[in-house]
Amino acid sequence: MSRQIAAQPPVNPIVLGKMGAAYGIRGWLKVFSSTEDAESIFNYQPWFIQRAGKWQQVELDGWKHHNQDLIIKVKGIEDRDAAAQLTNCEIQVDSTQLPSLEEPTTTGKTLWAARWLTLKATRWVKSSI
Repeated sequence: MSRQIAAQPPVNPIVLGKMGAAYGIRGWLKVFSSTEDAESIFNYQPWFIQRAGKWQQVELDGWKHHNQDLIIKVKGIEDRDAAAQLTNCEIQVDSTQLPSLEEPTTTGKTLWAARWLTLKATRWVKSSI
């Protein structure tokens, strides 16, 4: 038997999406993802929302596609009225869960080309005025 340990609220929260309107009578909700690939929002867990100024962890029972939308089933939410209370809550995770951005690499040749193009464009603009 496994015990679920509550995760700590995010120290550096970042918004990954938002819960939309209740869907159906069994407690499902639409979800709007801000991630590049909409389904990627489910790769970042646990989710947290703020209600009445306090962090609340959100655990999912599941998710699925419905037409053009994504819908979620939140643990403990069993009817439309309970789901409606989560409408417009922002889905947040700790920013440390996100992959780090790679440092861009530039070579001298790339910098030279960028400088050359900038000079060319500047001369063109001046001669067009």
